[in-house]
Amino acid sequence: MANDRPLAAHEILDALENVSDNEEDYRERLICILPPPVDPDCLTDEDSGEEDNVTLNNLPRNILLQPAEVMIQGQIMVSDTEEEPSDSTGRTKRRRTYAWRKRDLAKNPVNWPDVQGACQDKRPIEWFENFLDEDVISLLVSESNKYAVKKNLPGDITTEDMKCFIGILLVSGYSWLPRRRMYWENSPDTMNELISSAMTRDRFDFIFRHLHVNDNLDLQDKYTKVRPLVTLLNKKFLEFSRLEEHYSVDEAMIPYYGRHGCKQHIKGKPIRYGFKAWVGATRLGYVLWMELYQGATTMCNPIYNELGLGASVVLTFCDVLISRGFDLPYHVVFDNFFTGTPLLEEITKKGLRCTGTVRENRTSSCPLITSKLLKKKERGAVDYRTTHDNTFIIAKWHDNNIFSIASNAVGINPKQSAKRFSQSEKRNIVIEEPHMVSIYNKYMGGVDRSDENISHYRIGIRGKKWYMPLLTHMIDLAEHNAWQLYKINHGKLDHFGFRRRVAIALIESNRKNAKRGPSRPSHHEHADSRKDQMNHLVIPQSKQTRCRQCHKKCLTRCKKCDVGVCVKCFETYHS
Repeated sequence: MANDRPLAAHEILDALENVSDNEEDYRERLICILPPPVDPDCLTDEDSGEEDNVTLNNLPRNILLQPAEVMIQGQIMVSDTEEEPSDSTGRTKRRRTYAWRKRDLAKNPVNWPDVQGACQDKRPIEWFENFLDEDVISLLVSESNKYAVKKNLPGDITTEDMKCFIGILLVSGYSWLPRRRMYWENSPDTMNELISSAMTRDRFDFIFRHLHVNDNLDLQDKYTKVRPLVTLLNKKFLEFSRLEEHYSVDEAMIPYYGRHGCKQHIKGKPIRYGFKAWVGATRLGYVLWMELYQGATTMCNPIYNELGLGASVVLTFCDVLISRGFDLPYHVVFDNFFTGTPLLEEITKKGLRCTGTVRENRTSSCPLITSKLLKKKERGAVDYRTTHDNTFIIAKWHDNNIFSIASNAVGINPKQSAKRFSQSEKRNIVIEEPHMVSIYNKYMGGVDRSDENISHYRIGIRGKKWYMPLLTHMIDLAEHNAWQLYKINHGKLDHFGFRRRVAIALIESNRKNAKRGPSRPSHHEHADSRKDQMNHLVIPQSKQTRCRQCHKKCLTRCKKCDVGVCVKCFETYHS
């Protein structure tokens, strides 16, 4: 039902205050209020507040109830240097308007130089020791010994002990048992001969309880316990990485189910609970850089704070790429969590290229067709606009759903054919896919691929300390990156075979006990088969052993159970 009465002043003020922050409209708004009726009992604007500071809170009621009109003057115009006032977090938001044109992005093609070295023929253990070298092992040994001494225990962990310990951890990734002590249990269904003969159970427990990285705590860093190891391995990952044109930036989850202030829950992820990390990786999953997420104190370059967390993460990774010193036009791909027009401009200023999906409220009022109208068009339809200075392009494409994508490197053409399944026609159809979408789909999955590779053989031995999953994840990550280098250099082993070779080499080269000493038999030995009353016979044995029942010396044994049992205990043992 239409309402013909004019709006009151307070209604117009409420409407203006509720305008969406996403509307970049800085035009001047003037409110004309009709004079209030003469009422001697009503307060006027002269005695309701300060004359130079008239606000909504000190206007009298009779003025707020009067009919009013709003007039908007001026044009939408924001200069390149204009900034909005800071928000509640103290972070300023820079906004800029663009002149858009309906044309494709015109960029010169990039000829990526061939700067790779010759292939290297190394054994798996040699690739692994590129990352867990003497520097890393010395860090683990020295800090673990300091931690043990603080508990009044001998700090006698050696380099060989630590390497053998890491080898056992790698074995637990593909030979998993629910309890770590079962690797030493004297039972045929659980005991691992390689592990039990290389290191005693108590020695492994001692190293595992005192595994440490840092005691010099930084109160500003929530991950100070593992920071030296993360920093050192990040440096080595970058040092040995292969020069590639395309990289992806995304989030990764490290599983953890305990209590910690940085633990995250992300619905829909394969790993829903754990620590979140920002990761930069190649297309095949080689990780160059990783930074653990800790909220506002995340260790990104502080000069990018005003651009927001997502842009800070991407620009910090771009600085890591630039630090290699080759002055190459790298191409970084990321998803809509990171993308925004300020980020596209900053990456362009650095001389790098980027492509990423973008949320509609981050397109700086790009005049693209609405999603509702685009969805009515045929599948594969696209609408796009390019900035007047040809800096970047933003496009909206109709695929399974409507999504927007932006790039400062590639445009719509040349389009490629893509196969999709049509639900309405119940068959596969071929649609045209923009070039920028093809680039995004091809190179975006590097971080997810590394997560998948690590998850197949993740270290299975778990500890009670909150930082233990982070330490074991860094070992898994080093082994995974070593396998990536091995494959790039034409290695033939798959990930499982490579991990086995590394683990066996570490254990066999650094083992201490060549032969396992006498041990107590398992409590579950022949617990059921000895009572089946089938084919149990007493036979003599040439060597004296202990009776399984009375533990005295005996010269007889059970033929089926293959254990020493004296004649007087034979019936008791089998009943």
